[in-house]
Formats: sequence, C-alpha cells, structure tokens
Amino acid sequence: YSWATVPTDLLDGWMASGIDTVKGTLPNSWWRSLLVDGVLAGLSGILVFLPQILILFGFTALLEHSGAMARLGYVGDRFLQRLGLGGRSAISLVGGMACAIPAVMAARAIPDRRERLLTILVTPMMTCSARLPVYAFLIAFVVPEGTWGGFNKQGLFLYGLYLISTLATLLMAWILHRTLPQNPDRRERAEEWPPYRFPQLSLVVGNMIRQGAIFLRSAGKVILLLSVVLWGLGFLGEGSLAERQAMDPAQRLETSVLGRLGNAIEPVVTPLGFDGRMGMAVLSSFAAREVFVGTVQTLYPTSDGSSPKVSELKSRLVRETHPRTGRPLLTTASAASLIVFYMFAMQCLSTIAIVRSELKSWRWAVGQAVGLTGLAYLFAWMTHVILS
Repeated sequence: YSWATVPTDLLDGWMASGIDTVKGTLPNSWWRSLLVDGVLAGLSGILVFLPQILILFGFTALLEHSGAMARLGYVGDRFLQRLGLGGRSAISLVGGMACAIPAVMAARAIPDRRERLLTILVTPMMTCSARLPVYAFLIAFVVPEGTWGGFNKQGLFLYGLYLISTLATLLMAWILHRTLPQNPDRRERAEEWPPYRFPQLSLVVGNMIRQGAIFLRSAGKVILLLSVVLWGLGFLGEGSLAERQAMDPAQRLETSVLGRLGNAIEPVVTPLGFDGRMGMAVLSSFAAREVFVGTVQTLYPTSDGSSPKVSELKSRLVRETHPRTGRPLLTTASAASLIVFYMFAMQCLSTIAIVRSELKSWRWAVGQAVGLTGLAYLFAWMTHVILS
C-alpha cells in the first residue's frame, strides 16, 4: 500500500493532465463530454490503481515460482479436510486473491466431486485483484493517514481485509460442509509437492507484467462499455442534446435517466448509508468491480460538470450529503458498509459464467451469486448500524 503511493499519484497526475489537454483542445460539445467524462475518466479510474495491482501479481508470482503455493496444499491438507476441502483446494483459494476465474478453473484438478463443489462455491469470497481498487479508494474514508508500530495504518487495514475475507471463506466452507450431503467415498490425500526453489526474477517480473496486461485488457473492455452507457444514462433525458448540454450539470444529472434510476433504488440502499447515485455505482459493479471508482467519477462531477481526478474525488465526496438523511454521504460508517458489501458480494458476471461452465448448472451459479449478495447486504447493513 505504501510502495504504490508515489507511482499512483504520478499516474493520477498524468491522466488528469492528459484529460485537461484533450478537454482544452476540443470544442465544448456533448461528444467532448462523452470522450472526456465518459471514456477517459472511466479508464483513469482503474489505471491509477495499476501499481498496487502489479505489486499484488508480483508477490503471487513469487509464491508460484518459489514452490510455496504448491507446498501450501500439502501442508494445509489435514486442516482443510476438516472444512470439507483438501490440499488441492488451497491452490484455488490462494489463486482467488489474484482472480476468481482461473482459480475456479484450477479446481478441475480436484478429483473428489464434493470437495470440488465446495471449493468453487467459496473461492469467489477471497479478496481478488478487482476488489483492490475499491478498497484502496475507500480505506481513506475509514482509516486516517499515519503509522502504527512503523507500518502504514491504511496498509494494515487493507491487510486486515485480506485476513477477514480468508477467515470468512474458510468459515463458509465449514458451514457448507456441515450442510451439504456427505460423500461416503474416501478422498485422496494431497500429493507430496516439490521442494522450495529460488524464483527467477525474470520469470516473476514477466508474469507480473503479463497478468497486469491481461487485467487491463479484460477490465478495459468492460469499463469502456459501461463508461459510455453510464455517460449516456447520465446525459440523456427530456430535451434535445443541445438543450441538455446547456443545462447546469447538477440539474442535467438529476433529470437524466440515471438520476431517475438512482431515485428509484435509493430506498433500497439508504439503510446501508448510500444515496441513489452511489447505489448506481454499486449496481454497475455487478458487471465488474473494477468500474466502481470510474463510475463514481462520472456520477459525482465537479461544479463545472467535469469528472474529478481520483485524488480530488475523495474531497469531493466528503462534501456530498445524503439527500434523504442530510448527513455526509461517505462517513466512517457508510464507507465501512461499502467495503463490507464489496467484500462479500459476487459482483462479476465472468465468474458467474465460469462457475456455471465448471459445475454445468445455472442453479448453483445463480444461487451462489444471489446468496453471497444477500449476505453482503446483511453484513453491510449491520456494519452501518453498529458504526453509526
């Protein structure tokens, strides 16, 4: 968390400068707003968190190339069997910290059908790289800057989120293990894994860059599409394009299709401490969590109607008030509630599709998504009530 601060700030500044250059070059029109406030602002919302994502993939590659990842399965087999899992499940669980999609696919190596089912059902609860930009953005609203015991307090909080998600995943595995029908067949123990070895730096760096590029390509496609859709929903409404362009930005958003959708879902998300626009940002994240920050940039523009850069967005949201309660929008309670929701909700259409493909069942895939989202709503509500 600390190491990524400098490159993150540099990327944020470069992206903001580039957006300002494009904005100053093009004439004031609706299509400039589409390009600047829709596409470019959405992409910058994920690019500024690339350093943290690369660091995550780098350490994951170290685990893989040193043999530690494989050894984990052998060492943890006895403990995991008590939860209905096994040594091979550890590979999927740790892999889920990078991305749930290959982690779920890795469960193919598990010969026991029931163990494989349990592994696939709980793996999406692990903190994947797509959650990292959301956490990195929201932690500032929960934990103040500073150090504790020589460590960055916000970084320690982030580490705590990883621990909590891991413990919650193991607890869910135990609950499902006690609930689902037992398998009378004896399961094989995990194989003996190769010894530790010194990882080659070139392989680690290459893997880190390759995985980062894959993340950007996959996330970029979703972000580009959703950014255009969200911009259109937030711009279009009653009146012509010219009339909409001439409106005050706040009025334009309020009278847009997106504004009406936000007002419609606001009663549902108000118990969690969110307003309608924040609810729309959460709703759009069900396509991919990575779009959250870029969506918030679009939904909470500056006074001139442009999208603020990420560093300015935090101070922008501090001044925002909830229209129903009149209280500040992002307080410690509401930000923590949002973090808890993202921790448990299954907001990834690709993962749902992969689960369906691996289990050959829409019932399991949809049931998993609905169940985890309902659990996320309950825990987020409890968090907001306790901290308010």
